[in-house]
Amino acid sequence: MGGMRESQSTLARPFSAFASALTRRRLALLVILGVVTWAALIVLFGGSAALDAIASANGWWLLAALLVHYASFGVRGLRWQHLLSTAGYRLGYGYATSLLVAGWFVSALLPARAGDLLRVGVLRLEDPRRAAVPVGVSLGSIVSERTLDILAILGLGAGLGWSVLHTQAPSWVTVSYAAALALLIGLAVVILAAPTLLDWLRTWSQRSLWQKVLNFVQQVVGSLRLLVRRPRVAVLVFVESLFIWLSDAVVLWFVIRSLGGDLPFAHAAFVALTVDVLAAAPITPGGVGQIDVAYVALFALTPMVGAAFNVGAAVLLVRFITYWSFLLFSGGVAALAGFGEVIRRLRSEEPTPFTGVDAGASLAVYPPSDASS
Repeated sequence: MGGMRESQSTLARPFSAFASALTRRRLALLVILGVVTWAALIVLFGGSAALDAIASANGWWLLAALLVHYASFGVRGLRWQHLLSTAGYRLGYGYATSLLVAGWFVSALLPARAGDLLRVGVLRLEDPRRAAVPVGVSLGSIVSERTLDILAILGLGAGLGWSVLHTQAPSWVTVSYAAALALLIGLAVVILAAPTLLDWLRTWSQRSLWQKVLNFVQQVVGSLRLLVRRPRVAVLVFVESLFIWLSDAVVLWFVIRSLGGDLPFAHAAFVALTVDVLAAAPITPGGVGQIDVAYVALFALTPMVGAAFNVGAAVLLVRFITYWSFLLFSGGVAALAGFGEVIRRLRSEEPTPFTGVDAGASLAVYPPSDASS
């Protein structure tokens, strides 16, 4: 593995930057933004009527929604474990899942999915219990996650959207799905064309830094192409992805049921999955405000059966289950698993020159010491 493993200080600067951004001030700003969003939803949807709807919601349906959402993260951890194992790095299920949840916690506090940097940064650190995972491999596994997510959301959302709206979907919904599809097609083209393109780029310059950058890109692309050569694993992780994103639909449907609404499951799934498409590039940390507005806009396309149903209450309950409650839970997981100390290690590292990787090394060689925990 020596040829594959880059220096432990590689790319330390961006990891230190995001670790330093986890401040109490940022957390306070997030809470303020959340309070403003909640207050706006309550006022817009009847004030006391929204609060009364929340107070009278069926607790059993809400508990079921909570359990489904939390279970989906267990499947996310299993999927990531499978992706890393395909690249030759067998992490324990508990470790992989806790690191994924801790990454979600960071992404919930910082924009642009900064928690993915945490996962990459932690895996590249030396640990006596497991081999360090090269940045290219861990980054490739996360890109594979995103690709599977887009594929699952597009397939489920587009199919359910057609059954719900037929040809009457608003242009902004169509554009959102088209943009996600274009991103997926673009990624597929890049993966297919990468070997030829990288060979051509190597002829541009023989400078060491240029070749090391290309080696790194080749390692990322190589980890993405592994699923093509492992069809059984590809099918498995795709089924896991379908479960993960159908869970969002189930959560929303359960919340609607708890409030006395009678929206067909296909309609609820369309709303939930389209929100997922719109939230693929969160503008605010955790999509606070952004996701809430998307829910309200999409509910307007699906008239609710049930005079007592309150849209504001539904959005508040869904966001409490999927964001605010999980923010506390994931923060606890990050603290108990010791990732706070890891963040301090990342923050204290001094950046060193990029060392590159040995792109010729096999991605399928299993490290001898990473099967623990």
